[in-house]
Amino acid sequence: MLIQSETFHEVNHHARSLTCWPQEYDQLTAGRFEGYLQDVHFDSVRLFRERMNQGVAQHTHTPAGQIALLVPIHLDGSKTSDQARNVLADGITLLPCDEDFFFVGPPDTDYSVISLQQDQLHDLLSDEDYDTLLSARRSHGIQVKPEWLSQVRSTLMSLLQELNSNDEQLSEQQTAQKEKALRDRLVLMALDIYSGSLDSHPLHRSARPLGNQHHYLVRRCHEYALSDEGATASVLDICKQLGIARRTLNYSFAKVTGTSPAQYLRAVKLNAARRQLLTSNLPVTAVAANYGFFHTGDFSQEYRRLFGETPTATRAGRVKG
Repeated sequence: MLIQSETFHEVNHHARSLTCWPQEYDQLTAGRFEGYLQDVHFDSVRLFRERMNQGVAQHTHTPAGQIALLVPIHLDGSKTSDQARNVLADGITLLPCDEDFFFVGPPDTDYSVISLQQDQLHDLLSDEDYDTLLSARRSHGIQVKPEWLSQVRSTLMSLLQELNSNDEQLSEQQTAQKEKALRDRLVLMALDIYSGSLDSHPLHRSARPLGNQHHYLVRRCHEYALSDEGATASVLDICKQLGIARRTLNYSFAKVTGTSPAQYLRAVKLNAARRQLLTSNLPVTAVAANYGFFHTGDFSQEYRRLFGETPTATRAGRVKG
């Protein structure tokens, strides 16, 4: 068993810390970033918890051969919709297998993910449920009763706390027995959800696909804004290029991100500039211009407002590290 617990003050460092889950995070809300990761690996089961104080757009590619469930510990869904966000705020989300996945988490998002190898589930699920899991190409929301979700959250927190406890007084055999017991509890919890036994309905009827046209439009805009062609594009340029009405764009961003297209895309470009500052030796003025910030003073002001430090401080921190 491998256990990692770490606190982060830089969003890119946090994103890179989750092994075997390629990720790119963009900080969307203003202030110093604080993130926390607790990651536990068993042989065929993984449990990790992520907590971030700022709103973050998350791009990831889920691992091949793994089936994963996202359980929200705290996720404020008041300003956006579950369907557009692509993750349930008060339910359990089944993540797609070996697929790109994108969602925008609001500030103070806190969630756990249970990930199991597919072959481990083959003999434990009905053929119908197993085939449904393998065929999922998008996230699915599983609605559960509030009291059951509360119980799942409490169980996961208890498991993570127990895994962090000091085992120096246990023998090697006792440690192995403890790890097996914890692993089995996670597998049984996942099976309850997968098999639909929570509400006496099979999985393919109790789970509903997430993501919609609003989610698709925001994702397209995000990707275009980071392309060579779109890096210096304005919101109006993006509307014209993608054939999207301004009103439609505003509504989609409100549903998915809880903010305006201009504010969101500015933050995305500032994050791209930050990554370039951390990985290249280009002058700050050149980095700013690469993402459409042609007045260095304005760029520095916007950058400091979002990240709580100047571009030169970011680069100085990299050099010191």
